[in-house]
Amino acid sequence: MHRRFLSLIATAAALTALAGCGAGTAPPAGGKAPAAAKSLTIAISSDEGTLTPFTNQTGYPGNNLVKLLFDTLVVVQGDGVTPLLAKELRTTDNKVFTMPLRQGVTWHDGKPLTAEDVAFSVDFYKKHMEGDSSIDLRPIDNVTVSGDTVTMTLKAPDPEFPRRILADMAILPEHVWSSVAKVSEAGTDKAIGTGPYKLTKYDNARGYTLTANTSYPMGKAKADTVKIVVIPEESTQFAALRTGEVHMSTRIVPPQQLSALEKQPNIGVVKGTEFASTLLAFNTGRAPFDKPEVRRALAKAIDVTDLVKTALLGQGTPGNPGFIHADSPVKPDQLAPLYDVEAAKRELDALGARPGADGIRVLGGKPMSYELLVQSTSTDRLRSAELIRDMLKAVGVAVKVTALDPDSLDAKVWPDYDVSKGRNYDMSMWGWSAPVMLSSGSIAQLLASDPEDGSLNVVGFKNDKVDEIIRTLTSAPTMEGRTAAAKQLQAQIAEQLPFLTLYYRNGAYAFRKDVYSGWTWQNGSAALNKFSLVDFQLS
Repeated sequence: MHRRFLSLIATAAALTALAGCGAGTAPPAGGKAPAAAKSLTIAISSDEGTLTPFTNQTGYPGNNLVKLLFDTLVVVQGDGVTPLLAKELRTTDNKVFTMPLRQGVTWHDGKPLTAEDVAFSVDFYKKHMEGDSSIDLRPIDNVTVSGDTVTMTLKAPDPEFPRRILADMAILPEHVWSSVAKVSEAGTDKAIGTGPYKLTKYDNARGYTLTANTSYPMGKAKADTVKIVVIPEESTQFAALRTGEVHMSTRIVPPQQLSALEKQPNIGVVKGTEFASTLLAFNTGRAPFDKPEVRRALAKAIDVTDLVKTALLGQGTPGNPGFIHADSPVKPDQLAPLYDVEAAKRELDALGARPGADGIRVLGGKPMSYELLVQSTSTDRLRSAELIRDMLKAVGVAVKVTALDPDSLDAKVWPDYDVSKGRNYDMSMWGWSAPVMLSSGSIAQLLASDPEDGSLNVVGFKNDKVDEIIRTLTSAPTMEGRTAAAKQLQAQIAEQLPFLTLYYRNGAYAFRKDVYSGWTWQNGSAALNKFSLVDFQLS
């Protein structure tokens, strides 16, 4: 996700206990590392709104915080899903899903959870499909309620439905949300869930206070109080971690600081595979990026292995030309790297793009001089943009790197998080969070030409063959069928190059191990997840 799309849950989240996982996880000298805490302070980089399922500002860590307040019917665990609000999940055909609810679950205001709340939630999400936090529930044909049991019938079989939708859809209390007309304006009075923590204080400049929900029937919160503080500057956030003012940072540790932090007394680092992608996005609706031949030639001039080595100091994996991470449960083919400078020059020559007097190529009577947007807050993307500028200069293409704050960049690439509103850029550093990489249905949203189906198509890509493959993929009733179609889609991404996948960063998150050591890794949610902060009893 770019920064906002962690709202989709990972399809194969592997939970790994922190103990013995990576450097920096040993107990502090003189005692056992604490597995519970009276109070934890977690640093985030920006305000996350009122922490309702419609008002968080980022996928990570915003949606992760929302899921501490709100529960879903199932939760991703290991290679599958585990019932959470649902007592069990039954299906025989991947089309009809029956879920009796757990007993004794109450909302934070004390009212009981009912099956009617679940049916209301589905209807509410269908009516409010606006904004970056929306969930596409169009696959659900109808919902029926019988006592404490909910049955959802889909329009077509979908083997990914439990992981892709049920594990993502936060259930809403009907008695609180039935009066909400404009979800973007929902206040903290609507942040009432069934989750393990309650929102007890919010200040948009200072942050949040979450308090353990002592009535939570699915487990026990590991911290009595969780304070979330807003610290925008990367250096200030890690300085506060070193001094003990904060106990966990939600920023990935920069490669330049990793070694030093691992040697710091009482600081631990939890590591795992980050499926999140960093891309070079082309605006395929603007010349010359509307031509796949141009996009391929530029892509061949970019050494993604060098980006990992130089910008990430080796702390990452070079991008697969087909986008999908090699370890994704979608099971992609590993495609050959594209990098070939001489081939890039030959292909530009073949397009008639000859160098002008200043060495910059001219294509169709216009100099090949373009702007590359990049988030001003991302150290590795800034450095990568500079390297890409130099790599493209070597083949006669001029690039101006323009750094923008995240909101300003979003406004140009993904205005109002609605791809139907167009885009205003040449090229941009961009990225999607892990769940897009882990679900074949989510990958399809990157490329479908219909804005409703291609809600993540920020590059404006349109291709009839790709649309046909997407229809095959999303209608396949089995995972085997979806995996086969996803491989075809991957091959088209590598051929058409609507974007170039640059790399996937390694995940590394720092914490104060003298305060709390219970952080667990979950692919797609990193270390800030329910399993880190709750001792679940989900029998």
